[in-house]
Amino acid sequence: MHLKIVKQMKKKGKAAERTRQSFSSRAWLWGILLMSLTVLAYVPALNGNFLWDDDDHILSIKGLQSLNGLWNVWFRPGATIQYYPLTFTIFWVDYHLWGFSPLAYHLQNVLLHGLAAVFLWQILARLRVPGAWLAGAIFALHPVNVMSVAWMTELKNTLSVALVLGAVWAYLRFAKIGAYNLGNTSEKAPITIEWRFYALALALFQLALLAKTAVSFLPATLLLIVWWQRKRLQWRDVCLLIPMLIMAAGMGYITSHVEQHSIGATGEEFHRGILERILVSGRSFWFYLGKLVFPHPLIFFYPQWRIDAGAWWQYLYPISTVALLGGLWGMHRRIGKAPFAAMMHFYVCTSFLTLILTLYMTRYSFVSDHWQYFGCMSVIALAAAGITLTFELFGKQKVLLQPIVCGLLLVTLGMLTWRQSAMYSNSETLFRTTIERNSNAWMALNNLGSVLFAQGKVEEAIIDYREALRINPNNPEAQINLGNALLQQGHEDEAIAHYHEALRLDPSSTKAQYNLGNALLQQGRPAEAITQFHEALKLNPNNAEVHNNLGNAFIQQGQTNEALAHYREAVRINPNYALAHNNLGLVLQQQRNLDEAITVEALADRAAMSVRTFTRRFHAATGTAPIEWLIRLRVRRAQDLLETTDASIDHVAEAAGFGAPETLRHHFRNVVGTSPSAWRASFRGRATQNKTGAARAPVQISLA
Repeated sequence: MHLKIVKQMKKKGKAAERTRQSFSSRAWLWGILLMSLTVLAYVPALNGNFLWDDDDHILSIKGLQSLNGLWNVWFRPGATIQYYPLTFTIFWVDYHLWGFSPLAYHLQNVLLHGLAAVFLWQILARLRVPGAWLAGAIFALHPVNVMSVAWMTELKNTLSVALVLGAVWAYLRFAKIGAYNLGNTSEKAPITIEWRFYALALALFQLALLAKTAVSFLPATLLLIVWWQRKRLQWRDVCLLIPMLIMAAGMGYITSHVEQHSIGATGEEFHRGILERILVSGRSFWFYLGKLVFPHPLIFFYPQWRIDAGAWWQYLYPISTVALLGGLWGMHRRIGKAPFAAMMHFYVCTSFLTLILTLYMTRYSFVSDHWQYFGCMSVIALAAAGITLTFELFGKQKVLLQPIVCGLLLVTLGMLTWRQSAMYSNSETLFRTTIERNSNAWMALNNLGSVLFAQGKVEEAIIDYREALRINPNNPEAQINLGNALLQQGHEDEAIAHYHEALRLDPSSTKAQYNLGNALLQQGRPAEAITQFHEALKLNPNNAEVHNNLGNAFIQQGQTNEALAHYREAVRINPNYALAHNNLGLVLQQQRNLDEAITVEALADRAAMSVRTFTRRFHAATGTAPIEWLIRLRVRRAQDLLETTDASIDHVAEAAGFGAPETLRHHFRNVVGTSPSAWRASFRGRATQNKTGAARAPVQISLA
């Protein structure tokens, strides 16, 4: 008995040594080649700029740059657009390392994608899947993954999948599956359970969920792998995955809550019955499978299907899906378990999601390339294994044929990825390409209009907004954007009509309330504007732009104190808000209380910051230091007094906030280039319209 155990231990040791040597120097070269091919295929994406909602995911980190902001990322759901704290922590670190350099963010995503491809290759090799490296290379170069890699926001995809593949490796090591199965299947043989790898698998899975919950179906995938690799499942195999199921359910609930309440996945368009969900689920399965086999055309926003439970042909999709999976299950004893395991993983990780959760992006399309990033791996592995085994039929000829055919396949995929990733170079290119491939992509039209509007091409923007509304008149965002463009052209009445329509479609739209207030203010109807701004603040009391423009409305009403309160609140909410700082300074100057009201310390205190932090942020927002800004403001006040009054230089110095006349003369000469007395002599007898001290209305209004 002891001799048998010794032999088993020797056998175990030799097998373990073979496993340790599997990632040899040659394997390192193959891994480097895989990473290099990935980077090469995505070179056009490396030169790309920030796109669409990159501002919500990446640029918004600027407002959370402090350690307190990092705390909010983790412990205050709603501080970020989605509760993926690990992803936003990476963005937080990125910002502190290289600011907002697009190249760094792109390179990070591409390298993570390459790492995921290497992990996939190594896992398949340990599962003894033929063509493991080919599968990793196809995954790395397949153009269907471009959306996940070239779009910086989708760091959550590449990061979560890299982590979840690490969890798969750890679980294989723990469960002794594949290359780690050392032949110890006898119940009498000693089995060493390495619980540290189980703990590592749980930890990596939790991190993956904190990056993105799309990998929540890992427990199902692991169960399929265990079933495939072993003769039968045991209750122990199921019980070991229960902690993962609990983690996935918890994070899934949080994601669903955030989708509904923070992002806005609520309303009639998101409430679909189970029958409609089944129809979408079945159809999406074949759609995703088709894009893997023939990746053309690949579109950022695919046409949204019209789901009709009364159309008999739409039931063919779910019926054929069930038939395929059922057929593979029924034949698994003859053809093996792998085909069923691969296709089941693919279905669960792509199309099953629509049965249990409604995502915000389904308002544009029921399918999206980045939703099959994790799921496509099993189909790719099945295809790579099939290609490899097919070449075994060619005998000696495979030595020549296999490299040529596989090389041509990878070159073709790489060229398609190169071409597809160029689409993500900038927002205008992305949305124009999307519209070329899907003329009914109303969201792309709306977004293109916003790009053109920002470029000052208002007429072109209006054309795109109107086309977006022709396709989908129930789009409040396009109503608001068209209103903003019309308002800029001076068509206040038409703009107001579109804002009212946006509010009819979405009564909870802060932007619609806010911009309606702006339009009323521009029409000289401050009382009505104040009402709209107050309504907007009920929806979002921490909106600095609304407070700023509400202050402008109070100025038009002559209510200076109320205006000051809202300017100060705007600065408190957003210390980097240059317009609010400027408007606050103008009112304080016109109130003639610069000597009392404005000091750097007071401004920093209102912003709840240290003087040092406030100075740094103020300079980033305005291009000047607070003290320089104050000095120029006080010099301007002194100029006003010198031009319009006969007050002594001592009185002017005190009223402008300089205190001593020597200080006034020093700063006045530095800013204006002459002395206060010489300035007064040049402007003797001239007076301004504000001689009585009435506050002039700041004209700097921001639109949303």
